[in-house]
Amino acid sequence: MIKLLVTVVVAYAGIVALLYFAQRSLIFRGAHMQSQPLDHPRAPERLELATADGEVVRGMLFRASAGNGDLVIGFGGNMQDAEVLSQDLAARLPHADLVVFHYRGYGPSTGLPSEAALYADALAIYDAMVLRLRPARTFAVGISLGSGVATYLSKHRSLAGMVLVTPFDSIEAIAREQYFWIPVGLLLHQRFASASHMQANRTPVAVIAAEGDRVVRPQRTAALRNRISNLVFDRTLAGASHATINNLPAYGVTFREAFEALDRATP
Repeated sequence: MIKLLVTVVVAYAGIVALLYFAQRSLIFRGAHMQSQPLDHPRAPERLELATADGEVVRGMLFRASAGNGDLVIGFGGNMQDAEVLSQDLAARLPHADLVVFHYRGYGPSTGLPSEAALYADALAIYDAMVLRLRPARTFAVGISLGSGVATYLSKHRSLAGMVLVTPFDSIEAIAREQYFWIPVGLLLHQRFASASHMQANRTPVAVIAAEGDRVVRPQRTAALRNRISNLVFDRTLAGASHATINNLPAYGVTFREAFEALDRATP
């Protein structure tokens, strides 16, 4: 009996240790995936930004075809290729300048991804692009993991609004649901606490959720939604999952309506 107990304890400790050291790869699952430059249907300007700690993040700038002076900064999901995301957003937002960067460790960007690094890079990207482009208004789009980056940016920089797709209240809350049997609060060091970023935050927000999301479950989006004080658009797409929401015909219509709502909410 004692041997069995010792075996169980050792096995449990081993699993906990494995999850602790693997959390970076679990959260940033797309890091080191191959990414090829996409220049079709629109060819972007290629950007490089040196970070304060010596890394280089690389991204794309699409200039508006007939712009109104707005800038949109996109932040993708943890398995989303920034090249693909940038082309998709450029097609959906032809009247705004669009910027999307590869996260650290993704595609051609150097370094290792982390919560702190993604936050710092988001601020640096905002500062550099606003200084260069002098936009009338700046918006953000945050998809899944990127919603955590966008909410942080909205807390520390002036945004005219943001669209959050399949957003969550925190990675910690998601991890507590999935790994209820381990002390998540003690082990997790990538928290992406979006709900806390919305505290006393008056940025206009549009939320697009997936009815059948099994990655970011409805209660996690609801917990974030309850902390948003300036929610100007809220839509849950029937028949959508976390991975398929972008492919539904209804998504394009909803995305456009979300930006229209932000436009009405912003002088």
